[in-house]
Amino acid sequence: MGSEFIHGITWFLFLVAICAIKAKAISVNVVKFGAKGDGKTDDTKAFTQAWTQACSERQNNEYVIPKGKYIVGPVDFAGPCKAKTIHFKVDGTVQSSKKQSVTGGAHRNAWISFTQVNNLLISGDGIFDGQGSEFNCAKAKQCEQPPLNLIFSMVKDSHIQGITSNNSVGGQIGIYRSRNVTVDDVSIGIRGGEGILIEKSTNINITNTDIKILSDNCVTILDGNTGINIEKMTCSQGNGLGVSVLGNTGKEEPVNGVTVRNCTFSHTEGAIRIQSSAGSTANIAISNLVFEDIIFDYLQNMAIVLDQEHCPSKQCRTPNPSKVKVSNVSFKNIKGNSVDNRIVILECGTAPGACKDIKFSDMRVLVVGDDHLETQFRCKNVKPVVSGKVDPAVCNTRPVA
Repeated sequence: MGSEFIHGITWFLFLVAICAIKAKAISVNVVKFGAKGDGKTDDTKAFTQAWTQACSERQNNEYVIPKGKYIVGPVDFAGPCKAKTIHFKVDGTVQSSKKQSVTGGAHRNAWISFTQVNNLLISGDGIFDGQGSEFNCAKAKQCEQPPLNLIFSMVKDSHIQGITSNNSVGGQIGIYRSRNVTVDDVSIGIRGGEGILIEKSTNINITNTDIKILSDNCVTILDGNTGINIEKMTCSQGNGLGVSVLGNTGKEEPVNGVTVRNCTFSHTEGAIRIQSSAGSTANIAISNLVFEDIIFDYLQNMAIVLDQEHCPSKQCRTPNPSKVKVSNVSFKNIKGNSVDNRIVILECGTAPGACKDIKFSDMRVLVVGDDHLETQFRCKNVKPVVSGKVDPAVCNTRPVA
């Protein structure tokens, strides 16, 4: 009830903002700056010139990409802008060029970026198509690293609504050093790296979003984040959601306040992972995480993992325990099924206070496909707090040595 009310208010305010912009807005249409939208012509120059005009106007304005297929990129839509609000209206399909290096303009790992823009409203049923399945600049050695389709860097008080991002080379949407950003009713396609990456940002809301990823995370929450809210997300076929603060450099920042509610993980390799590296040197905290009203649908791998000894290379032996501390993590009303019988794996480090206040309440996850497999809830160096009915039974499996 509360989350639906908040979403309703957010949507109402979004519509009010759109109406207010339309009432007094100047229209800046990329076609008027020479964009062809024919799927053949490079329209990068027209997009850049139109943005220069929109950003320099003191009056609120609409940056319009009408229906058509526009070959563009890389482009950095950079501020600060003079207009209080810019409505970025996307009704066409924006495609990355297959022939040029995709290095991201101001951001070496982005195809299209928005930098230092406040009060940005992006809406429409348009598509950002990175053409990653057609051309991979990394394999062709034409970019330093595989780029994301969209990066929002140092963006504040903004709303992204209704668009689609798919077919990226290195990932779909990145949010970096931003504040008060809502991503709502966005569709993310099946090809192209991570779904949404969030780093060093505050008050980020991901709502009503459908993410289909083949082999990476639907959402990755990196270090330095505060107040991340994810609601009514469907994550299909990828690796689920990861809170990944590895602590390898010693310079990572804490994560405080992540809420994941009313979400479904369907046919994913896993669902929820909280990770830090074995022997990590960053003396930081991952705290106040809530996972509530979650559905697991035919998971293919371990459902819930808290791993403070993460070591993909298997060569991380160190005499020093991880300094990353995890506390006040709540799993409540978790239901569903999995092919893998390893439902919960808690691998905590040996440092004092490495894991504390890890709570489970009202959880039932069953194994499908083999009635003889017993569901596992494995615990190492941690004793979870339990309330209500929890199935599998907490810590019913001995940890692997």
